[in-house]
Amino acid sequence: MVMIVIRCETGDDVYVDAESLVGANLSRQNLHRALLDGQLLRGADLSDSELRSAWMEGACLEQAKLMRSSLAACNASRASFAKADLRDAMMRSGGFQEADFTGADLRGAKVGGATFARATLHGADLRCEGLERAELAGARADTLTRWPDGFDPAAQGVLVEPAAN
Repeated sequence: MVMIVIRCETGDDVYVDAESLVGANLSRQNLHRALLDGQLLRGADLSDSELRSAWMEGACLEQAKLMRSSLAACNASRASFAKADLRDAMMRSGGFQEADFTGADLRGAKVGGATFARATLHGADLRCEGLERAELAGARADTLTRWPDGFDPAAQGVLVEPAAN
């Protein structure tokens, strides 16, 4: 088996006994300030993990499990969270510019102060906390996107398009 080292700016590197991070079990890991730019983490289990201030620019987190994880103040611009499970995640002040959240589940996530500018939100469940305090200018959603009760996406700068067939 190959050992993968996830470098963290804190010096607390994480060693993973796997050939790839695709589908890896990284639940409950301390990945504070981890350097994950461009990494393939498709289907990985990162539930209950500490990813605060992590660098995940352009990372692939499609179908990843991120329930109850902390993504506070992370840089995940241009990352793909398509069909990811982000229920109850802490995402405050995170940078998710141009990220793809197609079909993602953010129910109960705390997103106040996060930036979702120009993000793709098609079919996502955004019944999360603090969405009215998040930056959404230029984000794109569709008629399948779920919003908190009383939330007006157009007033927040979101372009709501017809759902694709």
